[in-house]
Amino acid sequence: MKALKNIGDISKYNAISNYSLLKSHFDGVIVRIGYRGYAAGTIKEDTLFRKHMAGLENAGIPYGFYFMSQAVTESEAIAEADYCWELTREYQPAYPVYYDSELSNPKGNGRADNLSKGDRTDIARAFCRRLAELGLMAGVYASKAWFQEKLNAAELAEYSIWVAQYNSRCEHTLTPYDMWQYTSKYQIPGLSCYFDRSYCYKDFSSEILYETVSDAAELLEGIHIYSLKEQGDKTFLIDGKKSNFKIREFRCKDGSDNILIDSQLVRILQDVRNHFGRAVSITSAYRTPGYNKSIKGATDSYHTKGMAADFTVTGISNREVASYLEKSGAKGIGFYNYTGGFIHADTRTHKYLWQQDGRNEKYYSVSGFGSYSVYVVKDQLVSTVRYNDRNEYVKLLQTELGIKADGIFGPATEDAVRMFQKTHGLSVDGVAGYNTWSVLL
Repeated sequence: MKALKNIGDISKYNAISNYSLLKSHFDGVIVRIGYRGYAAGTIKEDTLFRKHMAGLENAGIPYGFYFMSQAVTESEAIAEADYCWELTREYQPAYPVYYDSELSNPKGNGRADNLSKGDRTDIARAFCRRLAELGLMAGVYASKAWFQEKLNAAELAEYSIWVAQYNSRCEHTLTPYDMWQYTSKYQIPGLSCYFDRSYCYKDFSSEILYETVSDAAELLEGIHIYSLKEQGDKTFLIDGKKSNFKIREFRCKDGSDNILIDSQLVRILQDVRNHFGRAVSITSAYRTPGYNKSIKGATDSYHTKGMAADFTVTGISNREVASYLEKSGAKGIGFYNYTGGFIHADTRTHKYLWQQDGRNEKYYSVSGFGSYSVYVVKDQLVSTVRYNDRNEYVKLLQTELGIKADGIFGPATEDAVRMFQKTHGLSVDGVAGYNTWSVLL
């Protein structure tokens, strides 16, 4: 098979001083949009994404995108796809957007590393299917071994396949493939970093965008049973308008066909989606009594009644989401205030708000979610802040770190915190807590 083009891929690990140097070595470049953290599961933008895009466009180099996933549910994969669309809709890609499926780190202890082959495939397909619905070319990137051992490759063959195998020839035979990444040690004179390089065998300029027709299902008022097998891929219609949620996003993780869903819960989640304009990732909704017992859930859990969902909103702090839910009149709200935490919302009829500040700590009732827990360090009032937080404590943190002080805890701020923690012998978690503040101040 003859290669038509030579393709590079870049991320924050490729510091590029002169983008025009790429042009004589690459016919196109696939840029990392971002990634989902393998521990906390927070979606984050690659810190060099916007710089890379400006450089490629100025140099006139065609491009595509990729996103490194650690999604553990189809809902999270759909949120990742929505995130990719949001960050790239101002650009004109010549290549697909690829779902990067691989081991999170050498220890293999990431949140998605132990998914079953079937679940991982379903999640990858959900990402691609969502991108297709948004009008983008979609694909899956993985190593030859990963396609063979961790994915059902044949079920992904309708999308572009990009195989990594550092070898003299590509031995992937499970599906056709459009690109082969054959090295990670390619060098360009004048640039200090190594690059990945791939052969591309397809002319994507003639590619017809995938068309996915998604059936819809009218949201039935009250609590009803839906079928995963027969209705799972249908999108809810709320008062005749298409929502952002598919029925399968509410299913139990044990794979049961019946899904119990309260219409009011769907309305609450859609209201959150509309308010923030960001993707909502449902991590847990309906639970069968047996599954709920297996994970030591409360015996009277609203999840078993189809009346509850745990979720996050891409790019929005959990506190901000909890505060909005409270103002919107939701009755049951839980704020899990730690790295990797989430929001719980249910449709109980009496008001009850609670908060939990650590995975192994007990929850406690609260009167509201409007304020941050503050404490004094070196005569300075501070609060623990992390990715996606937006407040005056973030601004103080940025000022002390000597970076742009806009009060928004984004990727650049997290990188600065991690670097500070590393150089000062602190636990490197990217969160500005008591110990980090103590040394910083």
